[in-house]
Amino acid sequence: MNGKTIYFLGKLAVSNRKEATETVRRLGGKVVQKLTPNVQIVVIGEGDILSQNWNLWNDQLDTATQKAFESGSLEIVSETFFWEQYANTQHTQDLPKTYYTPSMLAELTGVSISVIRQLQKQQLIIPVRQVHRLAYFDVESILPLKIVRNMFDAGLTINVVTNRLHKIKRNLPAGQIDVQVSGRDVVFITEKGLINQDGQRCFSFLVEDEPVPVPQQEPLAILEPVLNPNTEPNTELNNSETLYETAWSLELAGNLQGAIDLYRMALVVGGSNPQIHFQIAELLYRLGDLTAARERYFMAIELDETFVEARANLGCVLAELGNDELAAAAFRGALKYHPDYAEVRFHLGMLLKRVGLTEEAEEHFRIFLELMPNSPWIEQISK
Repeated sequence: MNGKTIYFLGKLAVSNRKEATETVRRLGGKVVQKLTPNVQIVVIGEGDILSQNWNLWNDQLDTATQKAFESGSLEIVSETFFWEQYANTQHTQDLPKTYYTPSMLAELTGVSISVIRQLQKQQLIIPVRQVHRLAYFDVESILPLKIVRNMFDAGLTINVVTNRLHKIKRNLPAGQIDVQVSGRDVVFITEKGLINQDGQRCFSFLVEDEPVPVPQQEPLAILEPVLNPNTEPNTELNNSETLYETAWSLELAGNLQGAIDLYRMALVVGGSNPQIHFQIAELLYRLGDLTAARERYFMAIELDETFVEARANLGCVLAELGNDELAAAAFRGALKYHPDYAEVRFHLGMLLKRVGLTEEAEEHFRIFLELMPNSPWIEQISK
């Protein structure tokens, strides 16, 4: 562990603190009993609810520790990730896993990044690691997203989907499973037969229903002053948090321009915020306004130079705009703060390969393959 200082937060699942401390010391690390400025890794124990609730354990970090996390001098990881990747011990019996960023999950599952971030907010999928605002998920997050994708295909709204997924998660069967959605019901196809979303055995497939119609939503009251300046002032427009949450709801409902308007208003009310600039950039990109998206990514990075996901996305936008030199610089900037950012290694390698810098491209591909040996993008490298 190269002398890293470790702090265990919460109850450990696979060993007690004494055993964990002895293992870390044997591997050259140091465990401390209190959070101090020199702590480099905080490990979230998976033995209680703490690991499932970001706000719960985040509240236990003091201001200095939170700033260290945001600056990148402190890393926060799950217990499973720590034992597998840092300690390299046999506390878990699985082989090393591949970890996915939100954009990777979106490509694998067909679920939008906006929905993935919403599911993360509701603890329906839990990141195993976060680096400079960038969340990483393991393969266990793919199944809930597959269920979500099937529910959307069946015509269910985002609110129905998340409410249903909270219930399903409690009864998710173990082992290799597939899912079938019929109307508002979900059936798990397992080796032992069919299990419904309540955990009960089923004896036949559900008959395919017609897609559930999506109700037309009435305009949100909070939007009236935006859509109709003659309406009475809405005091909620003075609350940046309410504006942000309402904008997110509009984004999930597919009203991208309305969401952008409210995100911008949240900036007016609450001041400049890198995450909101990033959200606006994402939506502008989806609307096809690459130039405006580029500027918003720049603004997010100006406010938080360690915002590696903004740097990565900026590189992709610049590449699409034909500015290869600046795109490469954006990708390299992301790697400066997060050298193990596999997506950036891939995109930079593809860009360098396209402009003829084959040798440098191959080096980035080599690192990418080490980081993600099971990536679905491997075939693109060989083309």
